[in-house]
Amino acid sequence: MPYKTPEIEVNPVTLEWARTSAGFSYEDIARCLGVATIEVTTWARTTQPISLRVRQLEDLADCLRRPLAAFLLATPPSEPKLPQDFRRSHHQNIPLSSDLRFAIRRARRLQRIAREILEEMDLPSLSNLPQASLQQKPEIIAKELRELFGITVKDQIGWRDQYQALKKWRDMLEKHSVLTFQSDFPRTEAQGFSLSENNPYAVIVSSQDPPTARCFTLFHELGHLLLREGGICLTDLDYPHVSDLSAKIEDWCHQFAEALLIDEDTLRAAPEISTIVKQEGDYLQSLKALAHVFKVSQAVILFRMWHCHLISETRFWHEYNNYLDSLEDFQAKVKEKGKEKKGGPSPSRKAVQERGRFLTRTILDALDRQIIGYTEVADYLGVRLQHLDKIRQIAHS
Repeated sequence: MPYKTPEIEVNPVTLEWARTSAGFSYEDIARCLGVATIEVTTWARTTQPISLRVRQLEDLADCLRRPLAAFLLATPPSEPKLPQDFRRSHHQNIPLSSDLRFAIRRARRLQRIAREILEEMDLPSLSNLPQASLQQKPEIIAKELRELFGITVKDQIGWRDQYQALKKWRDMLEKHSVLTFQSDFPRTEAQGFSLSENNPYAVIVSSQDPPTARCFTLFHELGHLLLREGGICLTDLDYPHVSDLSAKIEDWCHQFAEALLIDEDTLRAAPEISTIVKQEGDYLQSLKALAHVFKVSQAVILFRMWHCHLISETRFWHEYNNYLDSLEDFQAKVKEKGKEKKGGPSPSRKAVQERGRFLTRTILDALDRQIIGYTEVADYLGVRLQHLDKIRQIAHS
């Protein structure tokens, strides 16, 4: 159906910025608008204003997930660089997907919103985290952080399941003014990223990962915040990997996360350890049971056993790669099964899961103090106003 709405002139440089910053190809834009690719490539080569109908701009805004007003700017806006890429070598230098780019933009926006609201309410926006360095042992820093957070091993083992663990760990970080977000970007591309260039600091994990993996990514990214080196991470290991500075930072954050999640003395005293070390009977079942005790993945148990010298490096890589193979098969089955199911979390629960309870409560408090209005609340939480009562219940549960 041809466009019938009025035409508006758009700067081709602004249009090209909107396309590239969103990670879209010319073919993607052509499919979005239902036009020939050659027409879109012509826009990129011209220096003259491009006449587009309002309907086309609305479709572009939806496609690129940008506000309509962005296309009317005389020149492209200044935006911060993408976070540093800490992913392993075979993932680096590959353009980020549109989903991951959007997750980064949205996280930075929510971070700014949180800072502005907290400052307006005369509340601290600084994340209460100490600073660490690569020269410090991650094991020692993890022990200090565990004491700072005040969560005992007994507390952790007593949690009902991995979902409660994820909620408790997020609450703990948010008590120290660290924003925790969940976003739907491909976990095969990145499992999380962290923002340390502005306060409050933020950790973002992929909602496509199981809760145990998200817990590990939370603390891997916390390690990045302690080092003041926020960035994009893929926490799955590969072998061999390069030993440059980026890899050293990743290894430090890995060991910090596993040490914080698994107390060494408790691990060594676990009855399952002897069976796993000696590979007696169905030792993989013991590995699974031990992972359930700590509310972590089997991979994290293997990491910890390796770094605690309970198994050799060769044994670790053998078991770890077997685990990844079985996990890949399991995730394929889950994905296939998920196609048969419809629905998902309610809009109110999704809003809180994605933004975290701390930011959600902060936005609602600002509304109650009449610092922001209902229009802003609906925008910041991404919901219709009819869901606010339910959101309040979830955020304060």
